[in-house]
Amino acid sequence: MKTTKLVILFILVLFTTGLLNAQELAEAKQFIENERYQSAEAILEKAATSESSESAASYLLVKTYLDQEKTSEAKKYIDEYLLPAISNSANAMDKIAYARYLIGTGNKAAADEIFASLLKEKKNQKNPSLLIAMAEVNIDEKNGDPRMAISWLNMAEKKDKNNSEVDILKGLAYKKLSDASNAFVAYRDALKKDPQNLKAHYLIGKIFTAQKNPEVYLEHFLKAYQIDSTYAPVLEEFYKYYYYRDIKVAKKYLQKYIANSDYSVQNDYYMTDILYLNGEHVSAIQAAKGIIEKEKDKSQPRLYKLMAYSSAKAGDSMQAIQYITDYFNKEDPVKFIAADFELRAQLAEKIAGAKDAAIGYYTIATEMDTALNNKVKYAIKIADMYKQTEDYSHQATWLGNLYKWKEKTNNIDLFNWGLAHYRAKEYLQTDSVFGLYTTRYPEDIYGYYWRAQASAAIDTSMTNALAIPYYNKVVEIGEKNRETHKTMLLKAYGYLGGYEANITKDYQKSLNWFEKYQAMDQDNADVTRYVDMLKKWIADSN
Repeated sequence: MKTTKLVILFILVLFTTGLLNAQELAEAKQFIENERYQSAEAILEKAATSESSESAASYLLVKTYLDQEKTSEAKKYIDEYLLPAISNSANAMDKIAYARYLIGTGNKAAADEIFASLLKEKKNQKNPSLLIAMAEVNIDEKNGDPRMAISWLNMAEKKDKNNSEVDILKGLAYKKLSDASNAFVAYRDALKKDPQNLKAHYLIGKIFTAQKNPEVYLEHFLKAYQIDSTYAPVLEEFYKYYYYRDIKVAKKYLQKYIANSDYSVQNDYYMTDILYLNGEHVSAIQAAKGIIEKEKDKSQPRLYKLMAYSSAKAGDSMQAIQYITDYFNKEDPVKFIAADFELRAQLAEKIAGAKDAAIGYYTIATEMDTALNNKVKYAIKIADMYKQTEDYSHQATWLGNLYKWKEKTNNIDLFNWGLAHYRAKEYLQTDSVFGLYTTRYPEDIYGYYWRAQASAAIDTSMTNALAIPYYNKVVEIGEKNRETHKTMLLKAYGYLGGYEANITKDYQKSLNWFEKYQAMDQDNADVTRYVDMLKKWIADSN
């Protein structure tokens, strides 16, 4: 009686252990499908090292190690558990697990020998599970042979016609061969066999993501999501999609992705970025600091840049300056972008006496940025700062750049450019800019007026009469609306009157100009004196 109870208990223990292993393996497989390798590893390490372990556990554990690039852990497990098992038995799955390690570590020839030896046995050629595992190894591992994998999958399909996993793996093999068309057909075949195959929908979505076809890839991602709303790869795709479209929706998917993923510092980076983009600058800084505390020197320098931008937007310029300085000290200079120098310039502007530094940073940003709209933005800032310091020559240089880069220019752009040259006493350049002005705007008085001013400054003795044609044009245009153009007309009348009196000695013409002046400005004592003097000279000459 006791013996019977003992036998029954032993059978119950065996059954329970087998059930537990089956449940564990199913859970581990689900974790792997969701790319939760740490969770799968925790289950498989326990299952694969137990006395009642299944060979599938060894296969999955080696896969999980290599998917995480844990080569040393894979080798330790293989040396301690797998190689002794292989030497003492003919378990095919253990051999395939070892072959995966060999391919993953660059010894493809040795792995191929294992595959060849397995296929020498006819029973293995008819074993779809074995063929699928061999194919998966050659698809997953970088050095694997996807063409050989497809041939094994074709063999497996003959024995298991309704297995959608075969089609999924075929699609992945074609993807490895950069054959998107056949990959799509394979995934579609998987859906014909299993309409609820969320991985097929996900992988079709990935094909159309690469082709930048959101209408199609969102349809398939949504179908996968409806099948399993916790499927991490699809949640990540939704996060990436909305990242550039609706940051609040992106944050929602990211939170759900993190909740259904194993911990990864990359997720911390994702969340830190989302907090910044969502305008939660204080939280973004705290999140970035948290990563730096965990990662120490391994943390990405860009975190300091994010904290600099966050501090600047939160109104803490001094802290922003410290963070951006840290960023520039830690980051590889080849990764600097124009916006980094723009931020440094903006922060320098807030420091008294740091305009030269700000100009320097804006200048670097201008040199780095290829977008003309941004170059225009920087040129405006630089020109304005040079104006504030009364460095009109450099102001003119940057206003010239502005005119060159601006998509649609106008008379104000030319006017400011030419005037800066005039203030810098660069009269030839002034004349050149306002020459362009008169060409583009021939009915506008300002171009002629400033050409006259520049020419007068060049021809100080009036002997070359450089300014005369331009002042005459000022009179021609200005007299159509005397009140509006009064100041420029008076300047023209005075210059032309002086020219006729001093150079041509035509006192009557000179008197005519000064009388025009006097008619518009009767209170000018000097002009009244000139008029009286000219009248006397004319009377005396007669």
